Amino acid sequence: MIVLEPQFIHKLIDILLSKGGNFSDIYIEEDEMFSFVLENNVIKTIKTGNEGGVHLRVISDDKSYCAYANEIIPDKLEILAGNIADSLSAGRTNQAKNIDSNLNFITTSKLHLGMYESCIRDFLDTSKKIYVASPKICQATLSFSQSFKRIWIANSDGLVSSDERQYSRYMINVVAKDGSITETAYEGPGITGDQNIFDLYPLETTSEKVVKRVLASLNATQAPLGKMPVVLMGEAGGTMIHEACGHAFEADFIYKDTSIFGNKMGQKIASDNVTVIDDGSIPGLYGSFSIDDEGVEAKKTVLIENGVLKGYMTDRLSAGLLNIPLTGNGRRESFRSKPIPRMSNTFIENQNMIPEEILSTVSNGILVKRMGGGQVNITNGEFIFEISEGYEIKNGKVTNQIRGASMIGNGPDVLNDIESVGNDKCFLPGVCGKFDHVPVSDAQPTIKIKQMTIGGK
Repeated sequence: MIVLEPQFIHKLIDILLSKGGNFSDIYIEEDEMFSFVLENNVIKTIKTGNEGGVHLRVISDDKSYCAYANEIIPDKLEILAGNIADSLSAGRTNQAKNIDSNLNFITTSKLHLGMYESCIRDFLDTSKKIYVASPKICQATLSFSQSFKRIWIANSDGLVSSDERQYSRYMINVVAKDGSITETAYEGPGITGDQNIFDLYPLETTSEKVVKRVLASLNATQAPLGKMPVVLMGEAGGTMIHEACGHAFEADFIYKDTSIFGNKMGQKIASDNVTVIDDGSIPGLYGSFSIDDEGVEAKKTVLIENGVLKGYMTDRLSAGLLNIPLTGNGRRESFRSKPIPRMSNTFIENQNMIPEEILSTVSNGILVKRMGGGQVNITNGEFIFEISEGYEIKNGKVTNQIRGASMIGNGPDVLNDIESVGNDKCFLPGVCGKFDHVPVSDAQPTIKIKQMTIGGK
């Protein structure tokens, strides 16, 4: 066990603040991981290992000065802190508060190869069953990953805190071909915590769902194009709210005046039935944690309430610059990265309608059950998303499955054009790629959008 005593923590923070700045912190991380990828019934890769390091930071006015090291060596950390301090030119503006706790680093391994032998066998059996399901299946890629991350944080406000996070996720991607038509289907459940992911999301059930979806898509018809009502099902997850709208609520974009929702606090920006929340404290979701990567407790943040803009997601730097509360959204990929405002679990809250009621109001439109990749411009909200599983709606009924379609729209317009909100929100895990990568979850209930443009791929 490695111990950093209060006197040394205080000394390190004191060095960081010695040449200027109004806040400093120490972030230490240890991360163990195991993963494998299986393709065409063959294990392509198995990876296991651990890494860790230290990130030191000073905030001065609107800038962060930081550096990282791969080892916890007190003498070298003092030199690193001095180098960061030397990069500041302002006079000293803050004194470190008293530190009264040790940082204790217990480096006992949590993960080892023997834990996963039966898991690998199950995945090999599942892969073989996928190929047997139909001669039209030409490729199946299955992967599994699990990681255990420990973090420790101390800062000049006197905070000493720590957290342990376990992430589990697996993915099944199947490609099927019929003549000139090639289709793909995918599932990728993920959780945090020590529950067995296969108890919550059985491997066989997931693989059967993917196979059924990819084979059905081979018989899909060409999508109708043009402007029409769109119903996004709850099981489509919250890709749209994350990509088309969510980033614009992150406070670094607000401060830089590059967000479409800057200077709109308290204004109506969405339909009355739209409430949008970010909440990193929900147990088990892929974007959840006890504290963020600055030591701030995870919490529920209301971004939109009944159509009115109520809040932004902040880290310490942006909260100070904008003089708004900390929301526990300071996140980083690893000790090599500085924290920035990031989403955690972001969702449109349930309302009272059931999905069948919503569908019954559409005479001619598109039902989107699964969304694929896309592109978004956060400065104006323009987006295009691929529809990976969609259907025509005729007179309130779901009819033909469609292929080759994309949704084209504008985030603020969509928020205002949401006519109906269901009661069946469904979270899907993902990885947010803003600068670097962090785990997130997104959700929405079934919603009806008055009109969107459906274009081809």
